[in-house]
Amino acid sequence: MKSPAKYTVVAVLLLLAQGALDNYVPLSVYLDITLCLFLLLALPVKWGTVPSMASGFVIGLLVDILGNGIIGMSSAAMTAAGLCRRGIFNITAPKENEKRQSIDSLGLRSFMLYAAPLVVIYLAVYILLDSSGFRPVGFCLARLGISAAVNIVLTALLYVISTGNSRKRRLR
Repeated sequence: MKSPAKYTVVAVLLLLAQGALDNYVPLSVYLDITLCLFLLLALPVKWGTVPSMASGFVIGLLVDILGNGIIGMSSAAMTAAGLCRRGIFNITAPKENEKRQSIDSLGLRSFMLYAAPLVVIYLAVYILLDSSGFRPVGFCLARLGISAAVNIVLTALLYVISTGNSRKRRLR
């Protein structure tokens, strides 16, 4: 997402969709949908750790306010994902300079290698804070596995949708 206007529109829509999912769509106790993590993943590549963590905190706080969860859980999980974002990108992104300039140029495979660990980090922190030691380990692991699988697929879908138009223009 190269233009700030496009990123802002997508951010508002994903925040509203996340709030609607949290408030009005009762899913399974084993499934946590995190659409807003895509906003953190799509931040400019050149952003460092501190801006990523601050952005993650603000996005998470907005999700907590719009949703019906406990204030601070999403913001803590998004902050943890923001902490690891730059390091995971440096490990998983292709080494070619032209592919390291933006998320749009990564390609689906490289983006998923970048996104999957961050999805797991976000969900692990969120689920640990949510269960706070009162739920069995098996339940927490099942919730983490199911939620991670679904969210990785949703993140891939959001990536394909967000980069689809630019790929069509390049083919012409």
